[in-house]
Amino acid sequence: MTAFCRSSSLRLFQPNSSTLELAGRIGCSLLTAAVLESRSQSPAANTVEESAQFFPCEPYSYANSLLDSAASLEEMLERLFLGENAEEAAERWRNLPNLGRVLVYGDYDADGVSSAALALEMCRGRAEQARFFIPHRHEQGYGLHEQVLDRLLSIGWDTLIVVDCGTKDGEILEKVARSGVNVFVVDHHLPEQGATLHGSVVNPHTGAFAGREAEGRALCATGVLWAWAWQHSLHPRKQLARMTDLVALATIADCMPLTPLNRALVRRGMHVLSTTPRPGLARLFSRLGIAQAKSTLTEEMLSMKVIPCLNAAGRMDFADTAVNVLLGASNVDESVETLISLNRKRQSLSLKISKDAEEILAGGVNVILGETWPVGVLSGVASRICSRTGAPVALAAPVNGGIRGTLRVPEGGDAVGLLETLSWKLDAWGGHKYAAGFSVSRENWDSVRRELQQSLASMKVEEPSVTAIAMAPGEISLESWKETSRLGPFGNGNPFPMFFLARKGRERMLPLGKDGKHLQIDAGGVRLLAFNGENDKDVLAKAEGWVYRPRLDCWRGEERLQYVVDYAVMESDAPNVPLKPRSGWSGEEHGSQQTDREHL
Repeated sequence: MTAFCRSSSLRLFQPNSSTLELAGRIGCSLLTAAVLESRSQSPAANTVEESAQFFPCEPYSYANSLLDSAASLEEMLERLFLGENAEEAAERWRNLPNLGRVLVYGDYDADGVSSAALALEMCRGRAEQARFFIPHRHEQGYGLHEQVLDRLLSIGWDTLIVVDCGTKDGEILEKVARSGVNVFVVDHHLPEQGATLHGSVVNPHTGAFAGREAEGRALCATGVLWAWAWQHSLHPRKQLARMTDLVALATIADCMPLTPLNRALVRRGMHVLSTTPRPGLARLFSRLGIAQAKSTLTEEMLSMKVIPCLNAAGRMDFADTAVNVLLGASNVDESVETLISLNRKRQSLSLKISKDAEEILAGGVNVILGETWPVGVLSGVASRICSRTGAPVALAAPVNGGIRGTLRVPEGGDAVGLLETLSWKLDAWGGHKYAAGFSVSRENWDSVRRELQQSLASMKVEEPSVTAIAMAPGEISLESWKETSRLGPFGNGNPFPMFFLARKGRERMLPLGKDGKHLQIDAGGVRLLAFNGENDKDVLAKAEGWVYRPRLDCWRGEERLQYVVDYAVMESDAPNVPLKPRSGWSGEEHGSQQTDREHL
């Protein structure tokens, strides 16, 4: 389906003489200058100079090695605050002669498997043995489980490393620590207000230090672990530099804000992914048809193709398969094929559930329990629905005699805050501001459903504005777009540059693809691609214009630009226009950037 916006919500930037002057002053193309100047006019930036500083035009230099990074990255890492326990935990790590037998306990999404892989790699040379355990999404669910840990630790582990969970599990952690096991927890989930934090937890959302909290709190769990290891020299930095690929994958997958630190880490990680990918990822790239495009690997390729496969393992089966691919296990070819197969199954199930759910939601219902739905795919479906409709949604399914649900809210809402008001009725809950998860007993479900429905139905949602630059595709060359792409990585906090093409009335709507469900908008020799646009063909043809974004494509070894429609712009008073906000792309096909930010 196509996303739409009203012309009254379109913030259009028109390049002018000042744009040309800026291009000459800083030595960049008119296209890059237009992007910089349009950003400087947003509420987030005060001057063009500030924008130019934040979006450097010079290409990043990897001349010698990743250790030759800009001083600004090292400075950011030196002043980074990672929580009240970070230094004490690092000192305990350094003081251990060796870690002995290590158990890494993780989570089943892309950030969870990436942080687990990173933790295992950090144990090399310091542990006698290192194994991992990731709970099954359906059988155990998110987080630490006391019975599971009791069973695991009875084997005789010396060190427990918990990643991407554990912040709220102080009692369990204390029990483990009292048994004589070394405990380290590295997480980024919000702690409960007023709760006592266990001393083993490294989490930037705990404590405060001289206003230095923002950068740390924007990190995913993999980013927290990597930065903690780098900052306190817990692992050789040359090796850590090559592990930024895991940070990049997890940051994009968890849709973390692209602050200056996250942007620097993702850029370095993508360089590793595009030049020297891990054997398992190289095989996955090849199977996904992006092997020839390594030199032009983009955030979108990772988000649309690679990350969904990594997530599919935990959604449909065991997340162990994704960890094996990241670590390059001996059966990596088999594991890659399993990921691809599981992702296809996920796509098919998600499509069916999306259709079922949207029919019910059309009647004004925001909370749905699907008795036959597999819980593993609901977070992706909820993200897509929230993105398409701009409305909050909660989807739930039965698990082990109870109910487990996923909650998505648009910008302006607070998912985890909403669940906190219901916490006394929930068995477990957690997540992030725009995406959260919960579990509840059958007995409490009706009460929780009613209160959730009331809160979501009354949630005030403002129609978001769309910023675009008035430039036709013919004004965007391959070379200038490559230069502008250096302003990336793009995503949450650093939105992808979008452009506007006004309709002149002579455009043709042409079918695209074998099944004809996509469209090409032929605008005088230049074609815009409207994915899944066939059902909206008549509305697209009557639009005032189209907001689009360039996309670098590699076909048979030759680079070229494609132009993808993000929005059709309609008259402000157009009746029955299905307005659908879009914040970029997600890891689950086209849609919201909120995918996978909860885990229950």
